[in-house]
Amino acid sequence: MHTPPPYPDLLQELSAFADRLEEAIATAVPEWRRRPELGAWSLTEVMAHLRDVEREVHHPRYQAVIAEDNPFLPGVSSDDWAHKRDYQGQDGRLALDAFLAARRANVALLQSLDPQYGQRTGRHAYFGPTTLQELLNLAAQHDQAHWQQIQELLQLP
Repeated sequence: MHTPPPYPDLLQELSAFADRLEEAIATAVPEWRRRPELGAWSLTEVMAHLRDVEREVHHPRYQAVIAEDNPFLPGVSSDDWAHKRDYQGQDGRLALDAFLAARRANVALLQSLDPQYGQRTGRHAYFGPTTLQELLNLAAQHDQAHWQQIQELLQLP
């Protein structure tokens, strides 16, 4: 992995994504279940995905690196969760609210730590040796990938 931005900057970026997402939804009239094309995710599916990844992927990894010395961080394939968990049948607004709560709790936890915790290490199943700072960077990149998708979904007629 390339050198990620500084730990405090990444925390700001993760926090800002939650704020930007909340504001974008508040100022739009979302069509929660509309899919732009066959096989593409709806806004509801994206919100459920963000919620579950924040709770079930990011949070456990952060906790493991904070609490353990060089823990193993299992790989997760979350793309099939959309079908298995019936994301389309869920309430998109509730999924958004749960994501925002989980993200803000994660950011608060991470902000409570000395920035040196960013250099604590874990062994990622896919990426090998990694730091907490690199995990935060992966989360920020994940946010950016979905931000593009969310913008397109909110601009649908």
